[in-house]
Amino acid sequence: MRYVIALGGHAIIPPAEIGTIEQQYAHVATVMRGVGALIEAGHSVVLTHGNGPVVGSILLRGEMARDIVPPMPVYIAVADSEGGIGLMLAQVLHNELVSRGISADIATVVTQTVVSADDPALHSPTKPIGPHMSAEDAARRSREDGWAVREMGPRGWRRIVPSPAPVRLVEAPIITRMVDEGATVIAAGGGGVPVLEDESGRLSGVDAVVDKDWTGAVLACAVKADVFMILMEAEAVYADFGTPSARRINRMSPSQARGLLDSGQLEAGSIGPKLAAAAWAAEECGCRSIICGMGALEAAGDEITGTVIER
Repeated sequence: MRYVIALGGHAIIPPAEIGTIEQQYAHVATVMRGVGALIEAGHSVVLTHGNGPVVGSILLRGEMARDIVPPMPVYIAVADSEGGIGLMLAQVLHNELVSRGISADIATVVTQTVVSADDPALHSPTKPIGPHMSAEDAARRSREDGWAVREMGPRGWRRIVPSPAPVRLVEAPIITRMVDEGATVIAAGGGGVPVLEDESGRLSGVDAVVDKDWTGAVLACAVKADVFMILMEAEAVYADFGTPSARRINRMSPSQARGLLDSGQLEAGSIGPKLAAAAWAAEECGCRSIICGMGALEAAGDEITGTVIER
């Protein structure tokens, strides 16, 4: 079977850690044991990943050195994170496969994600990026640099950028050819580099961050995946999470998933986009979508547990 597996940014840097490169490699190694088991079992794998903590660090470095080196646009920082995280995933997976006596081609593809110029999200920034700021710094950046800013609790203010929906992946044809020829591909990291496409087909970067789970769903359909898997910290989707009536959901259809999203029974945070993306992929291209914990991947094959969405 062909798997598309989406790793969250916290699979690489958990919230409680500072995120040294040694810590990042250690967490990635845990995930790659499961990926290695899938490949050893004869499955085809495409990996995508979040970049939240990492892209924030890239932007922070640019901000701290702004008097020496001109800061780069957000979309360039996304591309930087695709390359750096992709290298780490590829290297760790290579070593995992070597330990299993498996020789495999692994490639990281810096991927561009086309978004629509008519997407209203481009005019309504919601995605926080970069470091926290004081109210004074936030006001100055808004005034001098045109940043959209928002207060984010007791730690202060942050820059917010648009988060438009992915339309298509520019590199999808070459990714698909590589996978068809037996390669394991790491693609569309951090949701991919958001780009606009004009009537002539020319591309230009846009300062935005695309949701990596939605981009993963588009990637799954593009490569005709049998399974689209989203890894997260919890082991499954729960209705009424955090309450005495919380219940684990093991299986649902896309329409049931949409009903759950509309019901308000889901926990706050990122589970909503994950479930919406998983349901869309299951309905759009007929794959089986699974939302599960990091440890579930190590079970491999049909034994993977979590919340399954399929029509």
